[in-house]
Amino acid sequence: MKILITAPFSDEGIALLEPYAEIERCGWGVTSEALSEDELIAKAKSCAGIITEVEDVTAKVIASCPELKFIGCTRAVPRTVDVEAATKAGLPVFFAPGRNAQAVTELTILLLIGVARNVFAAEHFVQDKKWHEDGEMPYLKFRGVELADKVVGIVGLGAIGRKVAAVCQTIGAKVIAFDPYAKEGSAPDVELCSLKEVMQRSDFITVHCAVTPETKGLISREMIALMKPTAFFVNTSRGVVVDEEALIEALEAKRIGGAALDVFTTEPLPLDSPFMKLDNCILLPHIGGASHDVVRHHSRIVAKAIASYLKGEPVGRIANPEVLKQ
Repeated sequence: MKILITAPFSDEGIALLEPYAEIERCGWGVTSEALSEDELIAKAKSCAGIITEVEDVTAKVIASCPELKFIGCTRAVPRTVDVEAATKAGLPVFFAPGRNAQAVTELTILLLIGVARNVFAAEHFVQDKKWHEDGEMPYLKFRGVELADKVVGIVGLGAIGRKVAAVCQTIGAKVIAFDPYAKEGSAPDVELCSLKEVMQRSDFITVHCAVTPETKGLISREMIALMKPTAFFVNTSRGVVVDEEALIEALEAKRIGGAALDVFTTEPLPLDSPFMKLDNCILLPHIGGASHDVVRHHSRIVAKAIASYLKGEPVGRIANPEVLKQ
C-alpha cells in the first residue's frame, strides 16, 4: 500500500504511517509548487491514500484513482477536498482541526498588546531614525494602555477563542464573548453576551469565527458604530467576517482607537487599499497560522487518525463519519 503526501509533513508523522504503507512525497510540501489536477491524478493513481494541504482533491481526482481508501487534509477545515464526492465514493476524509490554534492565539496576543502599547509605531520611529530628532519624547508619544483590568471581547469561542480568553485572563483582563453555540461554562470565567453588548462594552475586540453564511459580514457597520471611541479591533480570522468599508471609515475618522488586521476580504491586500494609508491600523499578510510547529501539529493529528483507521480502531478528526457505517 502506498500513501502520497503532498502536504508539508513532519518526520514524526511519517514515522507513524510507515508501518502501514510506503510513503511517497512530492508537490507543495516538497517544492512549494502545487501539483495540477492532472499531475495529482498521475501521482496518486495507484495510491491507497492522499494527504494534501494545497492541492485540490476534486471529484475528478477521486474518480480517477480507484485504489484510494482514504484522504487526509492537513487543514483545520478540509476545504481542498471535495468531501461530498469522497463520501459518495465511501472514502473517509481526515483533517486537522485546531492545528493552528496556538499559533493564531499567540499572534492575536501580540497584536492586542501591540495596539495597546503602540509597539509597531514605536518600532518604525526607531527604524526611521526619528529618535534622534528634536520633538516629542517617545515616552510620551507612544504611551499606551494595559490589558489588565480592561474588557476584552471575543467574537467566536472555538478553540482559538478559548485559548485567547485564557491568556487574556492570565494578564488580568475581564473577558466577555459572543458565540451563539457556546454553552455557559465552556470557557471558565468568560461572560457570554450578545454581539451588540460585546461591541459596546469591550476595550479590545478580537474576532475568531469560521466563515459561514451566518458570519459573513457579522461585524457590520451597525456593530462597528457601537464601539467605544478608545476601543481597538483585532481580526485574525477571515476578512469577510467584517464590513471593511465601515471599519476603514471608523479608522479614518478616528472614531475608534485603532485596529490590527492579519486577514482581508481580498488577499493579497490591493496596493491602493485605503487600509494602506491609515496610521492607526497594523497590517499583516495573513501569517496567523504560519509557525513551523503547525506542521508538527497537523502531521501528528492526521497521521494518528489514519493509523487508527488502518488498524481498525475508533477514529476521530473525520469530516464524514457516516462513511464508516457503509
